[in-house]
Amino acid sequence: MIEKARVVEVKGNLAKVEVRRVSACGENCANCKGGCAPTNIYIEVINSIGAKQGEYVEIEMSTRTFLAAVLITYGLPLIMLFIGIFSGNALVNNMGLKINNDMAGAILGFIFMALSYIFISKLDKKYNKQRKIKFEIKKILF
Repeated sequence: MIEKARVVEVKGNLAKVEVRRVSACGENCANCKGGCAPTNIYIEVINSIGAKQGEYVEIEMSTRTFLAAVLITYGLPLIMLFIGIFSGNALVNNMGLKINNDMAGAILGFIFMALSYIFISKLDKKYNKQRKIKFEIKKILF
């Protein structure tokens, strides 16, 4: 994954960069009337090429790391939702409870999905602490 950013601060071989988030309307907010305001996020990156404060750079994250993060963020909650739905239906059918199996499946599905978000949040904090997800400055643009 490659993004354009502006170097805000440099500390040794690390740099803090400002990345502009792109909205769904392609930054043409007047046309979509969504009322969104583009925001910036700040990321600490590896500055192996010696970029200086104020320069615009291209930062990159390995494709493997990016795809793993996407799979965990979006795929795990979806999988847990389906596991919960099927488990809830099976539990009601096997235990002979007098509850609507669809309702039990939906409730258990949402509980499993919520648990997956808690797990993802803890995993994100752990990875941030260990600096496992790394961006690196690849090129100085101007």
